[in-house]
Amino acid sequence: MLSNSPTRRAGLQPRKTWAGAAILTLGFLFGSSGVMAAAPPANTIIGNQASATYLDPNGASQLATSNLVQTTVQQVGSFTLDTVSSVTTTVINTKTGAAGSTVYAPHVLTNTGNGTDTFSLSIAAPASPNGFTQVQVFADVNGDGLPDSTTPLCTAVPTAACNVTAQTVAGNNGVFQFVVAYSIPGTATTSSFTSPVSATITATPTTTALYAVGNTSAADVDHVNLTTGAAFNSTKGLNVPAVPWSANGGVWPTASASGPRSAASCLATVAGATTPSAGCVYTVYTLNFSNTGAAAGMFAIKDTLPAGFTYVPGSAVWSNAPGVALTDAALGDSTGIDYQASGNVVTAVVSSLGANVSQTISFVVMVNSTAAIGTSTTTNTAMYNPIDATGSTSSAPTGVTSPTNPASFTVTGTFGIVLGSAAGSSTTAIDTSAGVPNATANDTTTLANAVAGSTVKFTQTVFNTGNSSDIVNLTAALGSFPAGTTFKFFAADGLTPLIDNNSDGVVDTGPIAAGLSATIVVAATLPSPAVIPTGPFSAIVTGTSTGDSTKSETTRDTITTLVGVLADLTNTASGNGVSGTTGNGDVGTGPSPSPTTTNSTAAGTGTVFTLFVKNNDTVANTYSLAASQTTSFPGSLPAGWTVKFVASGGTCATVATITTVAVPANGGQTQVEACVTPPASQVAVTAQFIYFQIRSTLTTSTGAIAMDTKTDAVTVTIAATYSATLTPNNNGQVAPGGSVVYAHTLTNTGAQSCAGPYTVAAALPPADVSAGWTTALYIDNNGDGMIDAGDTLISGSIAGPLLASGTQKLLVKVFAPGGATAGATDTATVTVTFPAGATSCGTPSATDLSTVVTGQMRLDKLQALDTACTGLVTPVAATALVAKPGECIVYKIVATNQGAAPVTQMSINDAVPAYTSLTGATQPGTRCSSVNTTPVLANANYVSTASTVSCGTAATVQPGGSATLMFNVKVNF
Repeated sequence: MLSNSPTRRAGLQPRKTWAGAAILTLGFLFGSSGVMAAAPPANTIIGNQASATYLDPNGASQLATSNLVQTTVQQVGSFTLDTVSSVTTTVINTKTGAAGSTVYAPHVLTNTGNGTDTFSLSIAAPASPNGFTQVQVFADVNGDGLPDSTTPLCTAVPTAACNVTAQTVAGNNGVFQFVVAYSIPGTATTSSFTSPVSATITATPTTTALYAVGNTSAADVDHVNLTTGAAFNSTKGLNVPAVPWSANGGVWPTASASGPRSAASCLATVAGATTPSAGCVYTVYTLNFSNTGAAAGMFAIKDTLPAGFTYVPGSAVWSNAPGVALTDAALGDSTGIDYQASGNVVTAVVSSLGANVSQTISFVVMVNSTAAIGTSTTTNTAMYNPIDATGSTSSAPTGVTSPTNPASFTVTGTFGIVLGSAAGSSTTAIDTSAGVPNATANDTTTLANAVAGSTVKFTQTVFNTGNSSDIVNLTAALGSFPAGTTFKFFAADGLTPLIDNNSDGVVDTGPIAAGLSATIVVAATLPSPAVIPTGPFSAIVTGTSTGDSTKSETTRDTITTLVGVLADLTNTASGNGVSGTTGNGDVGTGPSPSPTTTNSTAAGTGTVFTLFVKNNDTVANTYSLAASQTTSFPGSLPAGWTVKFVASGGTCATVATITTVAVPANGGQTQVEACVTPPASQVAVTAQFIYFQIRSTLTTSTGAIAMDTKTDAVTVTIAATYSATLTPNNNGQVAPGGSVVYAHTLTNTGAQSCAGPYTVAAALPPADVSAGWTTALYIDNNGDGMIDAGDTLISGSIAGPLLASGTQKLLVKVFAPGGATAGATDTATVTVTFPAGATSCGTPSATDLSTVVTGQMRLDKLQALDTACTGLVTPVAATALVAKPGECIVYKIVATNQGAAPVTQMSINDAVPAYTSLTGATQPGTRCSSVNTTPVLANANYVSTASTVSCGTAATVQPGGSATLMFNVKVNF
């Protein structure tokens, strides 16, 4: 007995097979925020990280990033059975058969939710005599409209329902394809089998709690008619027929169901399909048709190929004429068939197809170079007449209204990427060889110079040269960059951190559409080595396709020269020490913890400090001159103190003052003098710190403002027989589990020697000792402000004496416990105790305040679930969340200056995460705010695009000040 072929609706979306297949995360490949607003798959991680940029007190460009917050997308269920999503009486299939035949009705269950679920099926049909002798359900994995095997998923005899156990179906348009077999009784007559006989198919998901009311069950209907005449059925498949081809010795081309599209140069010819050239793709379609009725009849079918295919002329063969090519011309073939192919329209009329006879027509198609990835332009359904088509010709077929099953060819993507500079293109930035960028400016980005300790940025372009959307993983190799350099990737704005969008553990570009490109910024944070190495320095940035991990490309980032600072302020032409932040050094970025120069003067009398201003930039500049009693600028001197700046060689008596100084480029240096005068009423003071600062009035070649600060001091003298001082009081920052070194100077300020032996001790608060804070004391034998091999660990008393006007350099090393939290402080009180008595120099002391920080600007990111998307929820924690598509997430980013000096040009920047959008989310009432900043930030300083948000532009944040950015995003649904 021959089986009746099914009817299948057209227009299926790209689909996943129901069993044995990996679940494809479409959101990663085909969309993100701004690319595609599809609901992200269940358990997708939405990650988000913010950044803040600012200039530190020395004018170096700095970058701080927040913690990464993550939200897991919750599963939401939805599905369709054929074309319906609820219980209906919609008729999907109308099949016709003779008494004793079995007809097959195809169905498709599509899981349109964002996660995998299982579904059960039930088929209810009337029993014989006005019904079926048997109902069975078969899997149809390949979608050809016929059972995959003879083993049914369920069988129902009369009066019983056919129940299929739960079948697993992948989310995001995964499908379970099946056919229902209806057996018409052999004794059926038009009186005992009243056409149409109906059967109801019902599908039910297992996890009903995931589904909306009304979508917890779906049902539709099949109709079966009894006939005593011809009953035609047809299916369409990508397969080779049982008869030989008309060319290539009878061997058909491979009938692939998937593959890439053809190159534009390929030809739709029999010769091309016989021996395909590289890049040319062909496949074979077979139209199967049979008569399961009780009488012969004329069969008519029409097949209009979709836009992704081109019919190969002269390739068609009818099974009743094996190995003979049909002519493609109307009425041009042998007796029994009228076949015509005009462009992409194929029509055939078989004059007489006998009862219980099956035949095929097969032909070759070429996959076009313009075929869309997936199946949208390569899914084909033919139309046929299910009953006798008397009078039809290939030019005018009649009654061709019943569709075959859709036969889909899946066009697979090809992947390719190119990385280059901002000036490069997809053709000019190609590597010289694998992993070796070409040496041109198209593949090499060069900065003339960079400042040690600063962050520099390189703009690159990532090109998608494949024909599919792709995500490109990004890595940077240190190369010859100084040890300690770190790299971070940002979006085109240079502010929004790139994250790992597909949870493979590597930062990536996010989705890039085929043929398009993405601009990224590579930020290199340079170390501050004691000795500046000689360039040039090069690092290699590598991009790797996640669609095809064998495809990778590189580009080169180069710094020609590394300078300690773009601007340097020193007391001598050559500078003092090895570092402006160590001991009393003033070479490089300052200020130093100890004064480089200490001048003594009587109250009311000025003292002159010689200053050298050096310009290491490639462009000339003019620098402003300022002084302060603290590291904060603009600042002030102690009450009654004055400062004036005069040209080189000037004195306190010089009348002409200056406020700026011009310095030529490339190491140019200009000398100035600073006259500092304490008031006549000033009491004796030892080493009153005076900080001098220069600041460029023009932007540098790097686009930033160059600054440097140095430390000097003034001692106002007064007679004293026995006295000593321990200076200075220090403030420092330390990381959890780290240490910080403070330099002190013990000075005999009296006229006589301070007798020994004397002791040095550092006392910590008891609570800090319990918490794990510790100290160690050293004699700084070489006076460089650093602990090195020549320094002596203090384990007892120091012999002395300390001669009049003599000094003793001391170092205190403070260790923070590993569990210390940011913001925790410790005060170490360092005391020198001289022998008691009339000649004692006393117990001078100083304090070292250590603050635990993770960076000068600290960013904290918090998140909260806003299920109603009202914008009224305020985040209080960074705890991971679980959100459903359609719900909202409120983000709060707080940038706090934990340093001891103001930072400038601060702004907070964040990105709208992949799989979310600002659209549909009510934004918080206060989106941008600040405390202790200039200007005070408000909503007017909030800026948003479809993909980024920011708060503040060029804001100055005082120590302890903060800025806050809040925004709300909606998870795509």
